Amino acid sequence: MSSLNLNNIYVGDNGRVQLSGGSSNIDFVDTVDKMIAARRIPADNLEKRIEANDEKIAALKELQTLVGTLKDSMANLYGATSFDNSRNIFEAKQIFASSDGTEAGSLMGVVASNAAETGSYKFEINQVASRHKLSSNTQTVAASADVTGLTGTGTFTITGGSGSSSVTVAAGDTLQDIRDKINNVKDTTGIQASVVKVSETESTLILTSVEEGEANRMSFSDDTGSVLQNLGVLTDATTINAANVIDDGNNASITLDGITVTRGSNEFSDLIDGLSISLYDAEPGTEITIEIEQDLNQAKTAILNFVEAYNAVQTFINEKTFVDPTTGESSEDAVLLGNTSVKGIESALQQIAGSFANGVTDRPDKDDYSVLAEIGLDFVAYGANEDPMLSKTIDLDEAALNEALLNEPQEVMELFLFRGKSDNSDVTMTGFDGKTNAATYEFNIDASGGTINSVTYDITVNGVTTTGKNAVVSGNSIRTADGLRLFYGGDANASDTATVTTSIGIGAQFYFELDSILDEEDGSLTQAISDLEVQTTSYEEKVDRIDERLTRQREVLMDQFIAMESALARMKNIQSSLDELMAAGKDSG
Repeated sequence: MSSLNLNNIYVGDNGRVQLSGGSSNIDFVDTVDKMIAARRIPADNLEKRIEANDEKIAALKELQTLVGTLKDSMANLYGATSFDNSRNIFEAKQIFASSDGTEAGSLMGVVASNAAETGSYKFEINQVASRHKLSSNTQTVAASADVTGLTGTGTFTITGGSGSSSVTVAAGDTLQDIRDKINNVKDTTGIQASVVKVSETESTLILTSVEEGEANRMSFSDDTGSVLQNLGVLTDATTINAANVIDDGNNASITLDGITVTRGSNEFSDLIDGLSISLYDAEPGTEITIEIEQDLNQAKTAILNFVEAYNAVQTFINEKTFVDPTTGESSEDAVLLGNTSVKGIESALQQIAGSFANGVTDRPDKDDYSVLAEIGLDFVAYGANEDPMLSKTIDLDEAALNEALLNEPQEVMELFLFRGKSDNSDVTMTGFDGKTNAATYEFNIDASGGTINSVTYDITVNGVTTTGKNAVVSGNSIRTADGLRLFYGGDANASDTATVTTSIGIGAQFYFELDSILDEEDGSLTQAISDLEVQTTSYEEKVDRIDERLTRQREVLMDQFIAMESALARMKNIQSSLDELMAAGKDSG
């Protein structure tokens, strides 16, 4: 019994079924497939390149994410400017509170911003601010019952810290109605009301100032009728019934380092720059000591985050460019080996990590920190570690870092940050960019006539002085040609001078280099990814064109083989007919 090879069956575009090799014994479907496969080798090679590009693009995008994380880790380590130092992590503060009486945290709360100066303060809370509060007499009616039989009708005026408003009590009003009418004008008066249900047949009206302090105390007057007097709120048309006062609504009073200070609120945000103080309870005679110190843990955490992010970038590059030093062969994961952008990024980051802070000022008694290695951040030398993935990463000596932060926090700050120091308190640095120099700027400010007319300056960079440069002036803002931004807060009625000295720390150098690498248009990573994507698109278009051409060629070849099969079939039919005629002739002879 014979079997049928379905692979030899070919269905053409016209839907006709043809048995491959039926007359020639040649499997022309397989033959054509092999011919087309041979002709498609260029497309196969292009698809391999596309696959390789896809791996490179994926790796570059992962590197882009890691570099972005590294840049984020520098957000608090490059010296971003702010008037209150809120963006300078080296100025972060921590608070230590103690008390010789009740626990300090039960009496007051203190929050320190970066603008707070380090120091110690002694507090005594004499009185906390309170809200003015009083009640009516207890009325012998339910809260929801008509109270006008006891109070009468009429109009009264209520006045609080926000203003005054009148309230009219009409026949049939309940104590709840009066409460609601007072609350309807709460935003105008700063007074709110509530009703206390004393019993099923008794109720009381409570009146309270919305805000604390003497300035928000309430006052009332019966204008027509005697509603408030009948309620027991007033003793006459304007006098508050002292017997029903629940709280006088006092100001807060504290003693700070022997100085008595009062406020209408328990929130003291303007007492000491950078400190927000909340009073919880008064305890005269109890001394609370508040100490403000630098929070070096925040700076250390930021540095540790930087080291971790830097090492993540370097180990990734090591993995994606690894070549076995023994065999000289690259690893399967080394998809970025030879990529010029990756080499450039690695070189730039290593150069910065091993370079000097530019322009830090040496003190007469000792040298300032100028390289990361001086605070315990040094490179792992190539081949010095058994794990090649750790090559050229940063090795952290945490003990050395702790010592540097503890003993010389100011110098560690200058090692990382961009810093600007002015000898004129009216001239403050407000910003800079990646082009700003480590330099000495000598400014001449013409501020006669009530406005800044012009600003010229000399700049000294690496010992070379350029004179007579013009700054751009906008209102009180000054900008130099290299991107240094300043604010002038003088009286603007005379000429003035200022000397500003800038230094560029390692953190600032890192931040602007990373910003350049990640630029959405011109960044080296952006360009590298874009170039590969453009190349891949070109390859895909070429593959499509090759496949379209081969599809047409395959049909032509199939048609030719089918024509051959048809011709062979006809020839076999003719031969068969001739054989039959010859056989018949022999039989008749």
